Amino acid sequence: MTAVSAARGHRKPRAAPARTLDQPAGVLLRVRRLGYLVLGLQVAGFLAWSVILCDRYALTIDFAEYQHAWYLIAHGVLDPVNSVGAGAFWQNHSEFIMWPLALLYWAWPHQVTLLWIQDLAVAVAEFAAFTWLCELARHRLPDRDAVVLSAAGLILLAANPWIWWSVSFDFHTEALAVAFTVLMARDFANHRRRAWLWLVPLLACGDVADTYLAGLGLAIMIAARGARLRGAILLGVAIAAVGVITLTHGNLGSAGAMHSYAYLAGPAATASLTTPALARGVVTHPLGVLRELWSRRADLWANIAPSGALGIGFVWVLPITLVVLLENELGAGLLFAMPSFQSLALYVLVPVGTIWALAHLAARHRRMALALTSLLVAQAIGWTATWAPQTPGRWLKVSPAAAATLAGISARIPPSATVVTSEGVVGRFSSRAQVGALEPPSVTVRGPTWFVVAPQVGIEVQSLASSMAFIAELAGPLHATLLTHASGVWAFRWVPPAGAHTVAVPADPVSLPVWASPGAAGRPVMTGQEPAWHVAASGQRGYVSDGLEWLKPAGNYRASVELSSTGPVNVEVWNDTGDVLLSRRGVSATAGTITVRLPVAATTAYLPGLYAGWGPFRADFLPPPAGQRLEIRVWSPGGETVNVYRASLVTAAGD
Repeated sequence: MTAVSAARGHRKPRAAPARTLDQPAGVLLRVRRLGYLVLGLQVAGFLAWSVILCDRYALTIDFAEYQHAWYLIAHGVLDPVNSVGAGAFWQNHSEFIMWPLALLYWAWPHQVTLLWIQDLAVAVAEFAAFTWLCELARHRLPDRDAVVLSAAGLILLAANPWIWWSVSFDFHTEALAVAFTVLMARDFANHRRRAWLWLVPLLACGDVADTYLAGLGLAIMIAARGARLRGAILLGVAIAAVGVITLTHGNLGSAGAMHSYAYLAGPAATASLTTPALARGVVTHPLGVLRELWSRRADLWANIAPSGALGIGFVWVLPITLVVLLENELGAGLLFAMPSFQSLALYVLVPVGTIWALAHLAARHRRMALALTSLLVAQAIGWTATWAPQTPGRWLKVSPAAAATLAGISARIPPSATVVTSEGVVGRFSSRAQVGALEPPSVTVRGPTWFVVAPQVGIEVQSLASSMAFIAELAGPLHATLLTHASGVWAFRWVPPAGAHTVAVPADPVSLPVWASPGAAGRPVMTGQEPAWHVAASGQRGYVSDGLEWLKPAGNYRASVELSSTGPVNVEVWNDTGDVLLSRRGVSATAGTITVRLPVAATTAYLPGLYAGWGPFRADFLPPPAGQRLEIRVWSPGGETVNVYRASLVTAAGD
């Protein structure tokens, strides 16, 4: 046997040609450039979408919390109070990154700037992740296969609908933390000393970012044998940072969330829940953890499936993804479990791991790997087709008319005034010294205060009944000055009496102001004193008054409506949750003003009709506040004089 034939008979397994990771050749370089172009176009979309959200006032209390601090720090208030939360701002999550970010305020002193910073942070994370996955594919495979996997990784990143949802959800420092985490992980994986440059910025992103750092430290200890000391140092720094933050009460924002895990510590868990007690509960009752994860399987799968899912096994990704999944999926309720910015690290890192796994498979079973790649890409496109169209309806809940009204109100408010606004639109009002969010049981006021109430505008947490009852309080007993009411937005100015620092906000009112909710066939009459305000029929056929809605548990109730009419009218009570007519009473012409009472049997608890996707592309999201939406309406056949004065809903006696 010749040396040549012997060599042919003992060939080594197929391997990629030798080349340096920083010098991709030919088509690989073109694919990478194309990927950067695609991600660049996506970033342009992020920036434009942020402008739309900002212009439409679709920014909620989370944005207000950061924007208010950012604004105050930029104006020299170096220890701002968290006016829509509790304590000093730094005690929220110890997010000291906001102090250097405040320098950027003066580069473009507009509220959209903070959203753009978040957009660019996500872009940095995606660019770094795409570069990393291209390197992994090129290091393991021939050019033709590396090109296919690099393109697949690009799709897993660019097509993930949850990344769009993450940048739509106000502003959060998790976006910055993810960018620093990806940069640090890639640099450590490639043995670059500059990895340490990202440590301080990552720590400055707060206590949640410290958990990412802990995961990365574990990854280095497992994946890099020669760098285990570095991994141990990072893990130790993360633990120490969390300890210092806890001892200095710098994690008040996480302290409340901590108790959402109390059930894991067992039935004896109380308000004094400690981390050791929680750890003992998890270790001694592991089946409880598994049961909880199984109950969240829809959201768990939704968070990782669009990114390829296989990537969670990549040793550089696994510890971080486990940290993120356990933090989010084990909390009580769906607040953290549902796809959102809380899981942004998964959407960026899991594609890297997925390409790594596919590259390893392709080195041994090329056809199987390419088939699996096609399946994962098709799945990612399926998630995009299912959920991307839902993005505007989910996050853009302020009409152009309401936004114009809000803009007009904002322009009239002096910078020195205190502003208290409905949570769904408070974000755009936060660039001022004093701002508050409207929610029961009370709000804080300091001097002349503007109240902007938008009961059905934006992503609102406060119940409709609470908002409407507060409007009645402002117009009535508080004698506030009504300045504007249009497009579902109400603005009042109130000067509190000496010594008044809080205003009560009704949580479960009995009566609602009819004049605040005219129907298509009604118009508000708001002359004289508030007790005389009412809704009058326009003469058309339809509802004179509607939208008088309470959130109540299933049960029996009694509705009352005070009205007068020259002809027949119907008083109706609907369960809006199930779109079911519960009760109706016809009334003939009245001799003056009368009170119409009717029983309401709302004993069936209907589930809200929330979009949850379909087939394998399902996800669970937070339902509206628990209860049934019970609404009173007054209908007229038209051509009659109808006046509706008051409406109320009370629990029936004995129920």
